[in-house]
Amino acid sequence: MTMSRTIIIALLFTAMAGSVHAGDRIWDPEPGAKTQKQDARSIQKQLDGELRAKFDAAAKSRHLLTAQAANDAGWGFAADHFTEIDRDHDGYASFDEVQAFFDGRSPLPAARARAAAKVQIVE
Repeated sequence: MTMSRTIIIALLFTAMAGSVHAGDRIWDPEPGAKTQKQDARSIQKQLDGELRAKFDAAAKSRHLLTAQAANDAGWGFAADHFTEIDRDHDGYASFDEVQAFFDGRSPLPAARARAAAKVQIVE
């Protein structure tokens, strides 16, 4: 016996009915919750912390990231762009290499300035 798509959809909506309701404003903070004004500096600090946590989780105790470790940690973007991240092409990427790669693609001015400061001109 097969169920029609309509019944399956109705069952899914019924199962979800207790968690979210039409008109819920789920993106608003809780009433009385303190909110902080976000500026470019605080956003950059938060992103740096998240990048460090992601790197540490993928690199584990070795403090060096490989393409396979990034892939195993579910960090597909880093695995897909590993040849660009690994500037010295030794098969490992340090946190500085990872940060420089992401800073170079960031729309935030602080990250762009940090990336520009790390650029080396070799003549």
